[in-house]
Amino acid sequence: MKKFYHIILWAGILLLPCCSIYQKYESSATVPDQVMGDIVDLRDTVSVASMDWHDLFQDPLLQQLIEKALANNTDMRTAQLSIEQVQNEVKAARWGYAPTLALTPQATYQSLGGQNSLNVTLPVSASWQLGIFGQTRSKIRKAKAQQAYAEDYKQAVQVNLAAHVADLYYTLAMLDRQLEIAEQTEILWTESLNTARSLYEAGIFQSPAVYQMEASLASIRTEIVDLRYSILLTEASLCQLLAEPPHRIERSALASFQVPEQIHVGLPIRLLAARPDVRMAEHNMEIAYYGTQQARQAFFPSISIDGLFGLGSVNPALMLGQAVASLAQPVFAGGKLNAQLKNAKAEQEKAQLEFVQTLIDAGNEAYLYLHACRTAEEKSVHLDTRVNALQEAFHATSELMNHGSTTYLEVLTAQESLLAAQLEQVSNQYDLVVSLVDLYSALGGFGQ
Repeated sequence: MKKFYHIILWAGILLLPCCSIYQKYESSATVPDQVMGDIVDLRDTVSVASMDWHDLFQDPLLQQLIEKALANNTDMRTAQLSIEQVQNEVKAARWGYAPTLALTPQATYQSLGGQNSLNVTLPVSASWQLGIFGQTRSKIRKAKAQQAYAEDYKQAVQVNLAAHVADLYYTLAMLDRQLEIAEQTEILWTESLNTARSLYEAGIFQSPAVYQMEASLASIRTEIVDLRYSILLTEASLCQLLAEPPHRIERSALASFQVPEQIHVGLPIRLLAARPDVRMAEHNMEIAYYGTQQARQAFFPSISIDGLFGLGSVNPALMLGQAVASLAQPVFAGGKLNAQLKNAKAEQEKAQLEFVQTLIDAGNEAYLYLHACRTAEEKSVHLDTRVNALQEAFHATSELMNHGSTTYLEVLTAQESLLAAQLEQVSNQYDLVVSLVDLYSALGGFGQ
């Protein structure tokens, strides 16, 4: 009885310093102050981040493209396969609690003094790693953390893919509008060239006016060719995301997109809850934590029970049986184990640094994209005024040219200024839409 108490005492002394090897990971992550700058919204109203992407981007053609990309894109399918692989690793880790069995049949033939004998045995060997120091438990927990990481990675791929599809879709809408403006400009400039030629024939304009008009018309026709090629390239890029051969993409007009009346992002905690890369960084800390646990557990002995049982052909009534318990305690591997533990701790520190940097990057993205949306909104008012004024100026100078009471330089200036303003107006509309797409993605949207 006294010996039993000694065993309990020594077991307690052995286990006392290693209580930490059984502890489950608990997050100690903190959000850096002002991680999103001055854009934090203390209201509890619905923010852009909490909106379903179907509600924010209501264009049915875009919705179809995003859903098709999520179903067919190679990166998405690869991410799903990665999740399945990690799920298998979790299942394999759980089997660490069970013994391993193996059938090892043997046949022995012996010839001695003319006497031949054949002995066949059918033993089953078993091995059971007890893992009383939490080795199997840590392995399972680490595998589960890796599974969660893989699931968040898939969501990150989904967010990036949907945002990329939306960006290309609205790029096509912008190019369509720019092409429409260029083609309308070509018609107007052709009329101006015909007027200049008539005035030249009447002796009112000189030949340089006609040549300058021809050069301007040639430039806009060149721009039309470039725009058509840009549309072709963008459609091909979008088809790649859909895992389809190049073809024409049906789309709506850029002006059909409705920007929310108020754009706000909500609290930083929403950013943490929605962004998959932030959760990935968190799971990476968890994986590193269990890696350190495994490095600590390597200092403790490995206890296993091995057994052998079966039947023999010489005397089938006799059972073969053997059981051996063994304990392997690392003795001369201290330097290697210490190095592994130090490296595991370093990985934990690196994971924490990467987590904080991920938060900073996430807040910086949200900060910049929100201000990009607001900047585009502010510019749109001034650009509308500018385009309207230049349209009036162009019509006025065209009328004066028709009556021969203005120079061709004033007409050219009005034409080129109007074209530049219209193209800038379209680009600003595109910037507003894409900035909203990027902001939604930066807040973890498209992953719902």
